[in-house]
Amino acid sequence: KLGSLTDAVEPFARLLSQTGRSVRLHCSIPMWSSPSDTCLDLHDLHDLRSRILLFVHDLLESLRSAGIPASYRLAPSNSSLCFICALPTELSAPKVRSAAVEILQNANIHAREKVLLADLECGPALIIS
Repeated sequence: KLGSLTDAVEPFARLLSQTGRSVRLHCSIPMWSSPSDTCLDLHDLHDLRSRILLFVHDLLESLRSAGIPASYRLAPSNSSLCFICALPTELSAPKVRSAAVEILQNANIHAREKVLLADLECGPALIIS
């Protein structure tokens, strides 16, 4: 657990910058979801989307200031959680989607505004509620 989104920017950027190469972030953005412990209605989804987009921009700024070229891709999701991972450019979109779905289905988060760090084959990832 990394605590809040603000607390997660620096450690995640540090992990990503260790590779020394450019980074492309895959970001699943919740668009709709059944009610859950972390997301009761559309207002909660909107709040989560807003926090995620601000986090992604802060993360990109941190990476770029460290000299790491960074970009991102947003992907709609029907989960009440957000998934952000750094991807090798050669990884195909279907593999990314299947990894994201698997991680989000197995995530055990029951509180709002929490951040978990996951270690995937393709690199580190964050699961955000």
